[in-house]
Amino acid sequence: MTGQMRPAAADLPLRDTRYRELETYPEFEAVTEWLRDYVQSSVPNPKMGEREYWAVVCLPFTSEADTTQRLCSVHAGTYETACVFVETTPEGQRRIGGFVTVDTAVLERDAGTDVGSLETGYPGLRFRTQPATTTIWWTAAADSREQFDALPWRPAARHLVTEVMRQGKCLEASNHSAQLARFAQAD
Repeated sequence: MTGQMRPAAADLPLRDTRYRELETYPEFEAVTEWLRDYVQSSVPNPKMGEREYWAVVCLPFTSEADTTQRLCSVHAGTYETACVFVETTPEGQRRIGGFVTVDTAVLERDAGTDVGSLETGYPGLRFRTQPATTTIWWTAAADSREQFDALPWRPAARHLVTEVMRQGKCLEASNHSAQLARFAQAD
């Protein structure tokens, strides 16, 4: 025993109490696995830019009108680039899902087709295209997750994150959860 006591939750910053809450969720392991995959795939030199150019937010704000609860989100520059959430079905089951935002041109180049064709070819995913980006939603349903993993999203996500990090510092730096980010670092 070191003689040091763990501080009471009320004495911790909000991001620390949120992390402690997330640790109790049954989805905690899935969140940390997803975070490691996303950050290692998408964030250039994650250790160097942590907090300043990219940040992970633990249990970020979720609108009361939203049917999902955000478990963590990743931000780079002024963008929320990825998120993992849990939704509760009408039967009371919890189902994990998430999204990533990618550079559309890189996604289409690597997939060899346009986003419209991807929507047809990957019916277990949802796509929303903005002028230069596409957001791709997946769920833990077997077909959705398999389709997401088969889609060449990683280079397109890395390209987008690299570009937005070059544009300036992360707006969510003050909400960064260092405890959660440690799961994103390589061994």
